[in-house]
Amino acid sequence: MKRAYIVGLLVVGCFVFAVPGRAATIHQDCGPYVPLENEFASAVVMVPKTKQILYSFKPDSVRVPASLTKLAGALAWVKRGFLPYSKLVKMSSADEVGGGRLRLVVGTKITFRDLWYSSITASANNAAAALGRVFPGGTKAYIARMNAVARAAGATKTRYFDASGMDERNQTTARDMALIADAAFRYAEIRLPAQTPTYGFSVWSTGTKKVITNTNRLLTKDTDVWVVAGKTGYLEVSMYNLVVRLQPVFANGKPDPSKEVLVVVMGAPTKDGSFDSAKRLASWAWDSHQF
Repeated sequence: MKRAYIVGLLVVGCFVFAVPGRAATIHQDCGPYVPLENEFASAVVMVPKTKQILYSFKPDSVRVPASLTKLAGALAWVKRGFLPYSKLVKMSSADEVGGGRLRLVVGTKITFRDLWYSSITASANNAAAALGRVFPGGTKAYIARMNAVARAAGATKTRYFDASGMDERNQTTARDMALIADAAFRYAEIRLPAQTPTYGFSVWSTGTKKVITNTNRLLTKDTDVWVVAGKTGYLEVSMYNLVVRLQPVFANGKPDPSKEVLVVVMGAPTKDGSFDSAKRLASWAWDSHQF
């Protein structure tokens, strides 16, 4: 019998049959995913454990990643092999690159751990810039490492020029972004802040209490899906980007990790639209494929 999921916006209603020895097999009676008009510029649905692409729409179209860039930065740090969580970092004027930021005055000292969560959980641009600045060899070495880890993940059309994602010269594709996010989310050090709804800390040098909130609405306000990890991004030139690993939720409220998918949505016209599209794409995959 087909398992009952809470799927929210879209129920395809296909009958799915297991095919021995094959993963994520679509049933012949299930139709393809049909995007809404101007729903997104590009998109990919991938099975993380096999890297099988279940759906793609203009997957190799070059796009501006915006804050999705921060995942490559996080991967660059983790691949180095050591995260200096207790290290104190003094905020610099060079960190103030614009956009969403952690509200700290220049000269404030903050721990690396708190910068790490501020960059990934809350997508603070000055936190990401500071993480690049204190990387061994400095920002230039950091960006070089970001490009290297992207290539190692299989991303062939991705190029980074800054640590925060504010630089409009940064480029990627939905396919590349799926591979980079898959590589990043395999590490608990990245996955944990990418699944944390809120994070509180005290600024080391002032004692000021801070509480930051995750920018991913599917994590903070949606109980129909289980978010394993996710990251948002926005610039006017890119519109709304989202990459997220999702699991369906049984009627009893428990997630089903056997049907986990990684969804990339690039260039959605609205923030809510990016979340709605990711949820619809995941729901289509769960209802139309046998994993």
